[in-house]
Amino acid sequence: MTGSIRLVSYNILEGLRPISSVGTDRRLIDRDRAAAVKTVITELDPEILVLNEALFCRLHAGKTIDYGHLFEFPYQTAALYDDAWGNAVLSRHPIVKSQEMRIYNRGGLVATVDTPVGQVTVASYHPHPGRYPENKADDFTRMVADLHGPVIVCGDLNCISPEDDIDRNQLVEAFESFSDNAEVAVDRFIQSGRSVFDALGRIGFSDTIPLAKRRYTMPTDLINLDKSSAMRIDHILANDAIDIVSGKIVQNASTNRASDHHPVMLDFRIEAA
Repeated sequence: MTGSIRLVSYNILEGLRPISSVGTDRRLIDRDRAAAVKTVITELDPEILVLNEALFCRLHAGKTIDYGHLFEFPYQTAALYDDAWGNAVLSRHPIVKSQEMRIYNRGGLVATVDTPVGQVTVASYHPHPGRYPENKADDFTRMVADLHGPVIVCGDLNCISPEDDIDRNQLVEAFESFSDNAEVAVDRFIQSGRSVFDALGRIGFSDTIPLAKRRYTMPTDLINLDKSSAMRIDHILANDAIDIVSGKIVQNASTNRASDHHPVMLDFRIEAA
């Protein structure tokens, strides 16, 4: 669409490592999963690709994965946190500056991209699911409060939007199969959504995915065929300098092979100053 930019936000599950033999398989990348992600990215053709769980995106323990080269993006910025874990922003257009937001064991990444229709700042932070909701909200606020112009916040936020229609009892029952304290885990996702969306809303950010397009982002078939634990925890929010063209969660055969999360896609324009 003329004058619009496409952004995709994607949690790629432990940097595309093999999941069937973690700890024994020394390969950094599962070839089948990488091929599936490449298919997803080729079909969606984003100009900006934001990656969470981009392991080894910078040198750590003698290992590096060049995600820009892997997915054929000419520009990238990336930062590690908690040893090998990391975030990356890949772009078809120049990244003119970037910065990190750090807490004791996690980090957020902010990048300003010089697109053909103007500069846009993209911020991504993947908080630990166990982090207290009020602390998650404070982290996001600190990351974006001083940013100016068109700004997008995206990633695996590990929270459920307060606008999403969920069945708490069903989620708790589903979580009991893999969580030691299912009620606490589910309630933390719910309360995190209230805290984070409220905090970002107070400084001008809103959900870019229309109600009709709000599908779950996890789990995919790669991890669990049972969707009773399904929820939307990957989000894209934007301030009022972003004109939303369309947004959706992408679910298809390739996204079901690639990661435990489905990607989120946004087409947007930049509002004239």
